Amino acid sequence: MNNIEVFKFCKNLGCCDLCCIRYIGYKKYSVYENSKAFVEQYQDVAKDNILHNKDSIVTSETIIAQNNETITETTNVCVTNHNLDLEESEKQENSTINVVDKKVENEEEKSETPPSKKRRLDVCVSCLGVLQEEFWSDTLKDIKDMILKKGYECKTYTCGLSAPISTILREKIITLKIVEAFPEYDPTIYTQLKDAWKMSFRPKVADFIDKSFDLDSPLLIMVHLDYPDDLQELEVLKKVDPGLFENRNKYKRRFPTEFTRQSVEQALEDAKLSKLMSSGAQLTVRGHAQCVSVVGAHAPVYLGGRYIKLSRNLPQTPWILKNVRVLPNSVEEIIFEPLAKLLNLSDSDVETRLKFISAGREDVDVRCLGDGRPFAIEISDPVRQLTSEELNGACAEVSKSGDVIVKILTYLSKDDLIQLKRGEETKCKTYEALCIKLTHSKFDDNTTESVKVTQEDIDYINKYRNTDTDDPVRVQITQKTPIRVLHRRPLLTRKREILDLQARIVPDQPQLFLLSIRTSAGTYVKEYVHGELARTHPSLSYALNADIDLLALDVTRVHLEWPPK
Repeated sequence: MNNIEVFKFCKNLGCCDLCCIRYIGYKKYSVYENSKAFVEQYQDVAKDNILHNKDSIVTSETIIAQNNETITETTNVCVTNHNLDLEESEKQENSTINVVDKKVENEEEKSETPPSKKRRLDVCVSCLGVLQEEFWSDTLKDIKDMILKKGYECKTYTCGLSAPISTILREKIITLKIVEAFPEYDPTIYTQLKDAWKMSFRPKVADFIDKSFDLDSPLLIMVHLDYPDDLQELEVLKKVDPGLFENRNKYKRRFPTEFTRQSVEQALEDAKLSKLMSSGAQLTVRGHAQCVSVVGAHAPVYLGGRYIKLSRNLPQTPWILKNVRVLPNSVEEIIFEPLAKLLNLSDSDVETRLKFISAGREDVDVRCLGDGRPFAIEISDPVRQLTSEELNGACAEVSKSGDVIVKILTYLSKDDLIQLKRGEETKCKTYEALCIKLTHSKFDDNTTESVKVTQEDIDYINKYRNTDTDDPVRVQITQKTPIRVLHRRPLLTRKREILDLQARIVPDQPQLFLLSIRTSAGTYVKEYVHGELARTHPSLSYALNADIDLLALDVTRVHLEWPPK
């Protein structure tokens, strides 16, 4: 296959230079970044074909040099270089128009022929101007305005494109026309429009926003281009594949949008050129694709730390029932407050852009002591990176609350979150519970005396197990979902493990004892102590054969290395 002939053919159809070389199948970055120099090898031959074998090519420069010649030659003008920048193109257009206007004035003196219209820049029939520098100025301006408005401090950027869907239809028509003219042509070799745009457009943005292009940059600039006749052009597909769109209309809830990239590609998969053309498909261009929006989005960043909770009247996250706040504050909100100030986030921004992730949670009335509970914060679309000094200041601000202490905040990778979520399911925790003995146990000989914790009770607890002595698990239990959490958790029976169990008497408090207990993840300690009507079995109450209740509970250690070092 002769690439020059394919280039000439595409050029004659009305394709821009970049579309011509992408239909040939070029995929190298250097080709699209320096397309003007690359297409010179095809340019002269392509001009000959476009001007229908004229002996000489009349360009806009020739017109300028022949200011005083008759207008008859200007009718053959065809501007073939679609890669001129906007400023140069406008200069040529103005020069050409001036010459034409002067010649029209001379001609009007001799006849009543209406004046010639101003020549417009040629729009590519394939990409609709997406790849033509002449039409990039508005998009570049919108990108610059967006960056200035949002204030991204990231030093790099990358770009994405949402192009008119009708370009898919146009590409299909053109590839089928090439195959018709050149049977040996492989219609799958052409470079996708988005890929060509990325290679040609993205590097140009750097000069406008003072950032460097990086394919792996966390800052994505998404450009949305629209073509006014997009949906109208796609209507022909209902004739090409009527069954497909009848089904989509039948199930509108499932397919709310009639034409999507997927549905268009599906309709065109086996389409023939004759069917497309007889259905009304065409390559006529009415204007160029225009930028309708530019959206910037920075990849989320993650902070990790551990929080110590000192209050017995503080939920981990906002406690709201039936749209009514139960308690005025939460661990999450206390930690978020200084970060929101540093990132200049409004209340609505905090709700949508900050996400609290923790390794489990404690009840409202349970303190979390020791080195605290591991947690992470996901910050969506951050405009800047907080310094270590700012993070230390945020920790100090949190600790001033008196209810929550955070000693360190550090940046994490997304992979680190896997460790946190895995730890939520596999970690073990150590608790300290203040318990009260309400009735006599099986070790009390004299049940007429007042109830008190005896040394026999303590010794029995410290030795109790229902597993083999060499088993690291001391007590195997089954727990039904506690009644108090049934409103938010399914009713299930779960197997849980008591790994260690130690009790000691509280001096001067005959009915009280302290229980140190290490459990597997997900164990409900309160229910283990009192049994909850035998929904947890065996419970501590069951083992002592006495009614035992829990007065206060603290998490003293969460056994998980966090943040990662």
